[in-house]
Amino acid sequence: MAHTAGSSALPIATLSLVLELLTAVGLTQPQQAQLLGLERHTLRRALQAPLPLNLSPEQLTRLRLSVEIATALRTLYADHSAGGWFGRPNGRAPFEGQTPLAYVLDGGTPALLDTHRLLLSDLTGQFSASAEARALAASLPQPEIDLDE
Repeated sequence: MAHTAGSSALPIATLSLVLELLTAVGLTQPQQAQLLGLERHTLRRALQAPLPLNLSPEQLTRLRLSVEIATALRTLYADHSAGGWFGRPNGRAPFEGQTPLAYVLDGGTPALLDTHRLLLSDLTGQFSASAEARALAASLPQPEIDLDE
């Protein structure tokens, strides 16, 4: 694999660790390749011949976001929940009922960024709520609060 202008060589050991992490959150090798913006045969070849894989800046961005998303899932959820998260329909924005996997595979890097932002906000305690949840909360009785007591 020739080193081209604008690409960076990713050591095979690093790639193996990334793929292991993505496997742990329930992604198959074809899904991993698509998520990273790679052809399946390129990924297979890189794993068979332990040579560095040349990645474009876009692919490096996808790799970084994918690793951070997978790490956030493993932090936020138990292993069995993290492993199924990508495949479960999700009503939160930006997924709006889709599975996170369908959303990121269809939406590419912008969808990975959206997913990364969502999980980062969850990690920092800035949980988002659906419009329905906000409407329900607004309809609940609110007790009078006297701050002068």
